[in-house]
Amino acid sequence: MTFETEGSRVIPINDKSSNFSLLSQVLFKENADPLYIHLNYFRSNPNYLFINSFADPALDLVLEFENEGPNGVGSVTEFYFHSYDSIFLIDRYRYMVSLADSSGKVKQSYRLKENESNRPDEDSVLPMSTSQSRMFLMGKFLYIPCVPDTDPFKSQYKRKNLLIKLNLETGDYTTLLGYPEWYQDGNFWGGPDHMLPSISPSEDQTQVLVSFPLVDSVYMLDLKTERMTPYFWMGSSTIESPIPIDFADRQLEIGKRFQLATDYYFSLNYDPHRKEYWRVFHKKYDEESIEKILKRESGTPNRNSVIVYDEKLERIGEFDLDVKWRANAYDLFFLNDGVYMSATSDSIEDQLIFRQLSIQ
Repeated sequence: MTFETEGSRVIPINDKSSNFSLLSQVLFKENADPLYIHLNYFRSNPNYLFINSFADPALDLVLEFENEGPNGVGSVTEFYFHSYDSIFLIDRYRYMVSLADSSGKVKQSYRLKENESNRPDEDSVLPMSTSQSRMFLMGKFLYIPCVPDTDPFKSQYKRKNLLIKLNLETGDYTTLLGYPEWYQDGNFWGGPDHMLPSISPSEDQTQVLVSFPLVDSVYMLDLKTERMTPYFWMGSSTIESPIPIDFADRQLEIGKRFQLATDYYFSLNYDPHRKEYWRVFHKKYDEESIEKILKRESGTPNRNSVIVYDEKLERIGEFDLDVKWRANAYDLFFLNDGVYMSATSDSIEDQLIFRQLSIQ
């Protein structure tokens, strides 16, 4: 796997934005060039949503949404851009979803908690959308990835509360999607990196793909039946079995060490243009780097790779991402002409550069 030096895509960065984002979206519309949309990584007032065309800079826009007032949306932590008339904005820590248009007008607001308190409780869940697991819309339902406010270990990973299903007509919501049996062995399996699934669309709009950080298999969630079943094996050839730690030690150095010293699957992504499956794998840090990081020093970056399967679920291969590329797996997306990943040098502050990944 190589990064092509020709044909890179460049997004300009202004003084309101940054070239790093946990959540971005590529919007495809019929007979139009795709748009790259991202949210500012830092809090601001107003909130900014940046829309950039890969083909025509004249189409670039910066949308503004007020924090407070009649059209207030809070401090936006995540978004889903359905159209210029339907933009879903979430203030995670207020458990609030706002439906707005591109002018900043709020059309509807929804509450994702059963009481008025913004403090976590036993049954509440916190919206948590990143590029690993984006929100998506199907009919009258908005599906929102989330993290339980109560650590899943306390229920032995047996509750189904990893995805919010919000009825946009009534405002009612339920939760679905639980853990596979692998997690339910009585052990504690770490924080968000090793606990939260990656959710990706599939060829069938009524089904989504689910990848759990510590499990080799990929699962399929049927949105009609709300049942999850194993789909196919997509493991790394170099993954090492994790060694669990005690739940009581999660905030101590042993918990931080587990975070750095455990392999995991970062994300699963379906390429609709080539009908391929791309799974990003993060290898643990080496022991010397772990010691440095625990002392707040810089260590050697961990090794990352991409596992690729074709539409017949046959393995194409597993390919290393060269550390020198400065690749950011949060920004992996698929266009008609190829697969792109963010690879912006630390010395560049006014651009976000995407390079094409090529399998030789």
